[in-house]
Amino acid sequence: VRSYPSRRVLFRQLRPVRPRLRSNSVRRRVPPRVGPSLPPFSRWLLNDAQQQSLDACLARRSRGEPLAYITGIREFWSLPLSIGPGALVPRPDTELLVEQTLNLLPRLPAGCIIELGTGSGAIALALAQEIDDRLIVAFEKYDQAIAIARRNIEQLGKGRVSLVQANWLDATRNDCAALVIANPPYLATNDPHLPTLGYEPRTALVSGNTGLEDIEQLIHATQSVGRPGSALLLEHGATQGAAVRSLLAHYTYTQIDTARDLAGHERISVGFIADCVS
Repeated sequence: VRSYPSRRVLFRQLRPVRPRLRSNSVRRRVPPRVGPSLPPFSRWLLNDAQQQSLDACLARRSRGEPLAYITGIREFWSLPLSIGPGALVPRPDTELLVEQTLNLLPRLPAGCIIELGTGSGAIALALAQEIDDRLIVAFEKYDQAIAIARRNIEQLGKGRVSLVQANWLDATRNDCAALVIANPPYLATNDPHLPTLGYEPRTALVSGNTGLEDIEQLIHATQSVGRPGSALLLEHGATQGAAVRSLLAHYTYTQIDTARDLAGHERISVGFIADCVS
């Protein structure tokens, strides 16, 4: 296993240049001859079609549409994922979920790895680049996201990821998983961040009145799906760490722990199943 913390250090070092990377991404949407080969501050003049394309991209961005939806591409774990409306745009901090999974592997029993609510397939595909001896099963409920995930899995999955359309763990048999991972909806219905996230699917963002409804449902359901010694790994909101740990303890998980993201916020929590609970 590679030294994954170094990826996070590298990301910190690259953060100052991201505005330039974003402008390059928009420029790549302009038809040739103004593509990736165009140097910064080029003296090339745009023709009418190129100018209209650029103006359209900039207008969409100025209205707050995510850049990934405009370009159709988002990098995650160095993978060029296809992205579009209907799938949540993968965040850099979610790579911590992948890192934590890789760190847990030596402690897990035999069995598959299940990712719930895969969206674009980002997490499952990142794991497929690093794990070649376990089946990875990605679950997704919604049609638009399924189409995006299927396209990414066909291109990047290395034949290691199975895609299932189902609601959470409804289509899973008991006692089959070594690890269940999820980045579930965790915003409350009145969360102040929602107005800035209007382009992304609300079903991937909002859980309920408290923001913990889906997390609690997964914590409870995983007890039946997970094998003895298996683990549940969850991404959650920056202020939800204590509440998630409390829920894990309430449902008798053991070895409960929380990892912090690049900004120092509690972001990923884990709990282990000592015995299967029916």
